[in-house]
Amino acid sequence: MRTSLLGRALVGLTACAVAFFIILGVMAVLPRAVQDTLPPGVLGGAVVVLGVMAARRFTRRAR
Repeated sequence: MRTSLLGRALVGLTACAVAFFIILGVMAVLPRAVQDTLPPGVLGGAVVVLGVMAARRFTRRAR
């Protein structure tokens, strides 16, 4: 099965969006003191890492 570039881009974008909302939910349940100590880059970095990992998982070709 061939996967188009647009299809792969949509999967990657969806994976990043899901990762963002997961991280946002995790951040919401953390105590306020912990939230204040985390720099803003931690949220962005975690979203990028989880998004890339999820996109790679869903775009792998069948063997």
